[in-house]
Amino acid sequence: MMSLFHGKKKWVPRAIQSMFTHIKKRWYVKQAVQNCVRTGSPIKLVIGSGGTSHPGWISTDVQVLNVTNASHWRRYFKPDSIDRVLAEHVLEHLTESQNRTALALCYMYLKPGGIFRVAVPDGYRRDHDYVTEVMPPKDGHQILFTIDTLTAMLKAAGFKVNSLEYFDSSEKFHAADWDNEDGHVRRSVRYDRQTAFQRGELYYTSLILDGIK
Repeated sequence: MMSLFHGKKKWVPRAIQSMFTHIKKRWYVKQAVQNCVRTGSPIKLVIGSGGTSHPGWISTDVQVLNVTNASHWRRYFKPDSIDRVLAEHVLEHLTESQNRTALALCYMYLKPGGIFRVAVPDGYRRDHDYVTEVMPPKDGHQILFTIDTLTAMLKAAGFKVNSLEYFDSSEKFHAADWDNEDGHVRRSVRYDRQTAFQRGELYYTSLILDGIK
């Protein structure tokens, strides 16, 4: 009985600590958004940040902002209020239905002219090591997008689409210049140097699109 009791005593503080950590993170996001509104600064949001941070951007994770939960969005934002949203390797962890919900909510809260920058694993890149790394269900992946399927999904949500980096159906790689101020994508031809995925002059690459409201 003592071991069970001590086990519960150890578990309870961890649960409370986790709860207060989430409360603190939610408070941080609210304060950061309010500060942007007060100073007239652009609201730049990272969803599914995975602990990363970017100067001038508000980082969130699923406990703070579940992108499929309308009440979470309402907690922090007003419709047509966000200037930029960045989702680097997030959407592939959602089902098709969840993606449709997330994209609709993102579209609702972006300002007209706002940019939703999306980076996901590229389904038209077919070298073995890359496919092994990104193919569902690896690492909780639900979908393997291609330039065609992701473009169609963004357009269905109302976005205009600007293609930045991608392989086409013939497995030819395309890359356009893009502004890092609209969202820093680490897993990109510009920044990634993971030798495990090297393919000629390319390393790890993502399918990167801008959805423009």
